[in-house]
Amino acid sequence: MRQALAIACAWLALPAAGAVAADPAAAGVERVREAVAVAVAQRFGVAAEGRVVVEDLRSEAGEAVDLVAIPDPGARTGRPAQFALRSGSRRVGTAVARVIVSVPHVKVTAPVARDGAIVADAVQQVDGAVGGVRFEALPALDDVIGAHARRALVPGDVLSHAVVTVPDAVKAGDEVKVVARVGALEAWGLGRASGSGRVGDVVRITRGGARGLQPARVLAAGVVQVLLEQPQEIR
Repeated sequence: MRQALAIACAWLALPAAGAVAADPAAAGVERVREAVAVAVAQRFGVAAEGRVVVEDLRSEAGEAVDLVAIPDPGARTGRPAQFALRSGSRRVGTAVARVIVSVPHVKVTAPVARDGAIVADAVQQVDGAVGGVRFEALPALDDVIGAHARRALVPGDVLSHAVVTVPDAVKAGDEVKVVARVGALEAWGLGRASGSGRVGDVVRITRGGARGLQPARVLAAGVVQVLLEQPQEIR
């Protein structure tokens, strides 16, 4: 009786047959989902968790690990977007997903004529899901006041760099503060930009002890984050 009870207890302690090993295909999809979320979050300058939701994902990356997702230049939030998937220096597949992004953004509250200056009474800053904008950091309220509209704007429009002229946050030749982040660790230094860009753009910089040019993403006026071993397009 004791022996039967011991065998029964041991059997109950074993994982179910389907739980012995995770589904490799499901694990691969989750790696792609994470890579897409991280890529989009970097473009908007926010944390992926709680800000980026990847829906309707279709991918073909096999069992590749250490994935980096690179969105098509015309990809936009809220609609199907294509991503190239890379592992190290190899392209390992593609993915298509609809990405929902929630970020602080500026909305138009009163009509603005084409080439007209944007005044404080015509806009407001809100925080929430933003649809139909390219994967790039959106201008803040202070950035757009006094800027000029590239086209006629109506209430409800979201202000992005496609519809409003915003000065570059970093200009070629500027000395910039440079941060390098690895996990929870970060280190700061100084560098010099060799190109110009707005917040969210990737530019090349030089640093005192480093050889050659390095890609870095513009975080704010005069502040960039060096990109470590990640393929990125330079603007």
